[in-house]
Amino acid sequence: MNIKLYNELMKQEGRLAQNPPEWKQFLEFCEMYLTKHRIKNPIVVELGTLYGMQKRFYEDLLGARHISIDSNNERSVPDITGFTEDPKTLTKLKEMLGGKPINILFIDASHRYKYVSRDFKMYSPLCSDIVAFHDIEVGRHSRRRKHDVFVFWDELKELSYSRTGQYEHTMFIEIRQCRQKKKRSARQGIGMMTNRFLLTGPR
Repeated sequence: MNIKLYNELMKQEGRLAQNPPEWKQFLEFCEMYLTKHRIKNPIVVELGTLYGMQKRFYEDLLGARHISIDSNNERSVPDITGFTEDPKTLTKLKEMLGGKPINILFIDASHRYKYVSRDFKMYSPLCSDIVAFHDIEVGRHSRRRKHDVFVFWDELKELSYSRTGQYEHTMFIEIRQCRQKKKRSARQGIGMMTNRFLLTGPR
C-alpha cells in the first residue's frame, strides 16, 4: 500500500470513524486481496458512513468505486440517502451497481443485533468477495451493552463449525488493536469474511 498517500489522507480535515491501526491493516488486507485476485476498479459499498471520511481512502488507495449509504445527510453526503432496511434503498443500490457485484461490503450502520443481522442478510448476497463488519469488539466487555455487532459476528463464526456446513469454506479474519487497560474503548475491531482464499487466486 502507498504509505505516503495513506499518511496524507490521515491528515485531511474531518473525523475518521475508524481506529487508525485497525483501519490501516484493513486497507492493507483489502489491497493484498484485490491484487492477488486481479480485481481492478473494485466496487466498495459502505453501510453507515458517519462523517464520510473513508471514501477517499477507498478511492485513492484501492482505485475503487465507492458507494455510501446513510440515513443522515447532514454529517456527510452519502450516495444513497435512506435507511438500510428500506427495500427502496436496496433497489437504488442495485440500479447503481448495474448488475455488477460488490467486491467489498463494509457494514457499519446500526450496531444493534437485529439491524446488523438484517443488513447482512439483505446486502451480503450482492457481494462476491469481502464482507466486513465494523465494531466487532465494542460492547464485548461492557455490562451495559448498546452494541451487539460482536454477538452476531460470533454466531457467524460458530456456524462455520456447525454440522450444517454453513460457512465451512469461509475464512474469518479479525483485526483488533491490543487492548489497553486505560483505553479499552479505543479498540473497535473489524471482522472480515471471504470465500476466496488468498492462496487460491490466479498466479
